[in-house]
Amino acid sequence: MEKTAKEKEVIAIALRVLGQLKFQYGNTKEHLEFMDAMYSEKRKMYDGKEWSHYSVDFSHDVFGIPTPYYCIVDAETMKVKGILTDHGVFEIIYNDKGEAKDKKFISPSFPYDKQ
Repeated sequence: MEKTAKEKEVIAIALRVLGQLKFQYGNTKEHLEFMDAMYSEKRKMYDGKEWSHYSVDFSHDVFGIPTPYYCIVDAETMKVKGILTDHGVFEIIYNDKGEAKDKKFISPSFPYDKQ
């Protein structure tokens, strides 16, 4: 199925942030064609707030096993807010220029405001 212009834009934003973080992911032509951007409206997120977002799926090899990850892109600001894994979220930290410079792990086991 052909991706819409918005989906392509969201995927490009996610790829740029993954590149800035030097985050390893499957970046072959097949992997990139498999990437999808799915829109969700007003869902409760890891920070306890409700916001609309896009989820961009990609895979990351962990010990040779492809593991699914998701970039969470805020639909309002079009910024990647986090990378969702099966064990928590890596919240993205940006510098003054708006470039992704680091990530902070957020555990689902502890209140967000205490991390």
